[in-house]
Amino acid sequence: MLSFIQQFASTDGIGINREADTSTSGKSAFVYTSGHKIQIPAETTRIRVDKSAKNLDGRVKWPHLFSLELPPKSMKMDANLTQGTSCLGPSKVVQAMQYKISSYKTLDVFKSDGMRSLRNIAFPHDLSDKDLPTFDTSSDLGKVLPARRNSEYLYRMLCNGFSLRNRFDGLPLHRICYYHSHDPAEVAIRNLSSELGTQSSSISRASRGNIDCVGMTPLHILACSTKHHLDMYQMLVSRCPGHLIVQDVWNEIPLLYLLWGQAPSDIVAFVANSMIEYQHEYIIDWGRMIETLCTGLAPFASIDYLLEVNQMYFPNQTLQDVDWRSMVRTLCTKAKATEEYIHEFIVHYSGFLSELEQIPLQLAKEVKLGFKAWWLRIGIQPRLSLLGKQSVVWQQEIESFINSCPTGASERTVKRRFRLMTLILRKLTVYETLAQMWVLELALWKSKLESSCSSTEIRTKNFRSLCHYTCGADVIIPNVVDFLIKRQ
Repeated sequence: MLSFIQQFASTDGIGINREADTSTSGKSAFVYTSGHKIQIPAETTRIRVDKSAKNLDGRVKWPHLFSLELPPKSMKMDANLTQGTSCLGPSKVVQAMQYKISSYKTLDVFKSDGMRSLRNIAFPHDLSDKDLPTFDTSSDLGKVLPARRNSEYLYRMLCNGFSLRNRFDGLPLHRICYYHSHDPAEVAIRNLSSELGTQSSSISRASRGNIDCVGMTPLHILACSTKHHLDMYQMLVSRCPGHLIVQDVWNEIPLLYLLWGQAPSDIVAFVANSMIEYQHEYIIDWGRMIETLCTGLAPFASIDYLLEVNQMYFPNQTLQDVDWRSMVRTLCTKAKATEEYIHEFIVHYSGFLSELEQIPLQLAKEVKLGFKAWWLRIGIQPRLSLLGKQSVVWQQEIESFINSCPTGASERTVKRRFRLMTLILRKLTVYETLAQMWVLELALWKSKLESSCSSTEIRTKNFRSLCHYTCGADVIIPNVVDFLIKRQ
């Protein structure tokens, strides 16, 4: 996916006498300039905000990102329209005010759904406390960043953005790797080479040395970038080979972010081969990586890339232990994926999925808060469609069961939900058995008619009815029905 400046971007977003740099690497990177009319491709996972941008607009439909590269200088950002993560006390006035302004949450860049999986971002040093954004505690960053009172916030509510403003203090390599995408390649490579030359080799070789507030090494940050230069990877790995397997606070290694962002194949090949050379005993947790991609609603191309890299570079580390049904449950419960996305996921990875009916059964039994009635349709939709057009009544009956599913969180409701899903599966089994009987009965009827020697007899209505009845009563009912039911 080539990044571009959308033709409808507002003209005041472009700096005077400065042309925006739109070059990126990988298939899911994009360069943001300014303007709420800008159309960002849905499969974008990494965005670089160009230095010419004047405003980070909350009206933009932000896709699901894991990396956002802000320029080093402060800019206007639509944030803190719902300030803080909590209030000082249980004041009803404050609670009412928070409820009233919750409608503005969709305009807050850092509280939008697209930022739930954001992991790589740094706020400019000159950003004031008042303008310092805060992340929802349910987001990836909100779960790990420490929060403290912000005196510039209304009612001194909590802010968890302080760490990201000071993210690179005392970490020059991290700073270079984060901001290098704003510079020409030769400048970025020269800056990294110069800084590596000033650092002690003993320190740089420490596998856990020099990590930032989210546990990332410079190699992590490079892997999250919208630009990739092979020379920079080679310099970092040669000096810090241990960083290839350092895990951040989300327990992920740099390779995961390269795959998530669909980095160029030469970069992925270098990192994979370096892991084989320097860390050949390390076992990659492929199941957790796939779960991370599912939780972040990553494009299917990213998951396909992971499967390809596993097969090409790590054939001995098989994916047989990956529970793909668990991935579907993750899409429902953690990722809050839409029904359309989950349906496409099931179709795309049908070769890895079996016994799909167990998914809605487990969801109905285990999930209390946030249950969706359409989850009962997961796994049975293909079976419903196979019933055929002549079975519209059956399909409508099962759909009515699904639509009447209770979604409450009480123990009684959960039991009702589980019983309802069990009933749906039983009904579906009965309908499938009847449909199979129809096919067999018609086939036997046809065979019986064709075996008759008399064409006059065949045209007789009584004879045809007799064949139809005896085929069902004498053959199917005693010999086939019991077999079909037992096999189910």
